[in-house]
Amino acid sequence: MAVLTPTPKTAFVDAAGEPLVGGKLYTYIAGTTTLQATYTDSTAGAANTNPIILDSRGEADVWLGGAIYKFVLRDADDALIWTVDNISAPTAAVSPVLSGNVTIDSNTPSPALQITQTGTGAALRVQDSADPDVTPFIVDNSGNVGIGTATPSSALEIASPGVFTGAWAYLPTGTAMLFAQTSAPTGWTKSTTHDNKALRVVSGAASSGGSVAFTTAFASQAVAGTVGDTTLTIAQIPSHTHTYVNGTTSAYRPDGNTGPDAYFGALGTTNATGGGGSHTHTFTGTAINLAVQYVDVIIATKD
Repeated sequence: MAVLTPTPKTAFVDAAGEPLVGGKLYTYIAGTTTLQATYTDSTAGAANTNPIILDSRGEADVWLGGAIYKFVLRDADDALIWTVDNISAPTAAVSPVLSGNVTIDSNTPSPALQITQTGTGAALRVQDSADPDVTPFIVDNSGNVGIGTATPSSALEIASPGVFTGAWAYLPTGTAMLFAQTSAPTGWTKSTTHDNKALRVVSGAASSGGSVAFTTAFASQAVAGTVGDTTLTIAQIPSHTHTYVNGTTSAYRPDGNTGPDAYFGALGTTNATGGGGSHTHTFTGTAINLAVQYVDVIIATKD
C-alpha cells in the first residue's frame, strides 16, 4: 500500500504569491494563546524558536509533537495573515507513531475507535518501554486477550503468576474462605483440619463440633416393609412401658373387694425396652431417604 508523501518543507507565500521572506509562524496550544513548541527535526531534540522565522524562500522545518496546535501566521512586520486552530500531526496510513497524549472524541453511534485486522498480526498491542515487549497487553487477530503474554491461547489468558487486585488483594493473611474446587488458588493454602462436615451459621463465635460425619448422618434410611428397608433393633428403640391386664394374678375390684366372684384381673406393665416383655408395633407411612444432595467445597486460608 502506498501513501502520499507529506510536505518535506513548510512554505508560506504573501498575498501576491511571493515567498513570505522573514515571515513569522507562531505555534500555540489549540484554542489558547499559550505558546507550544515545534521541533527542528524528527528526533524532537531541539525546539524551533517561537515564532519561527521563515527563510529566504519563505520556508521552515516544522516538526510537530503529539499535541494539538493553533498556528498564527504573520508577515515580517507582524501583521496578521491568518489563524488556523486544531492542527495535529499527520499519521501515516501504514504505521502511525504519535507521541504525547492522544484523544479520541466521537458523538456518533459508531465506535470511537475500531480496529479491523485482516492479516496475521495483533489487532492491538500495548507495550512497556521494551520493544518488543515479550509480556504485553495484546488482542490478537482472533480476538483473544493476553495479559503478560504475547500469544494468548484462550479468550482471556493471564500469564502466571496471575494475581487478583482490588479489594481481593487486601484480604489479610490467614483469611479463610470456601472454594468449590479441589485445590486452593494461587496465594492460598488448602486446610485439611476439617473433613466430611456440614456448615453451621452462628451469630456468635465461630467454632466446630459434633461427632458424626456428614455422609454418615445423612446416609439413606428407609421404613421397614419397603424396598431397601431397615429394621430397628431393640437398642435403637427408646426405653418405654405399656399397661396391660394380667388375668393370672390376684383378683382386683375397683371397690377393694376380692374374691372369685369379683374377678376383674390385675393391672401390670411391660418391662422397659431391652429388659424383656416382648411385643410388636405396626407402622404405616412414607419411606424417608436422607441421602441429601451436596456439593464438596474446601476451606483455604490466604498466605
